[in-house]
Amino acid sequence: MPGNNARMPLTTDDADKILSANFAPWVLELGLSVEELGGRRAVPRLPWSGRPAREGDSPSGQALNCG
Repeated sequence: MPGNNARMPLTTDDADKILSANFAPWVLELGLSVEELGGRRAVPRLPWSGRPAREGDSPSGQALNCG
């Protein structure tokens, strides 16, 4: 309908596509995804992986900052 400015709600799949198109490859390798959307917020999920972990199995600051 011309002149209709209604927006379709953003889905988590849409948000994941935005991540894929705009984040650096090293961030994408961490498996970052959007788990939930609502209102003006998004809940990202950074699954645990030993790959970006530091000694003692704590996640690196860079990995935490991207999530």
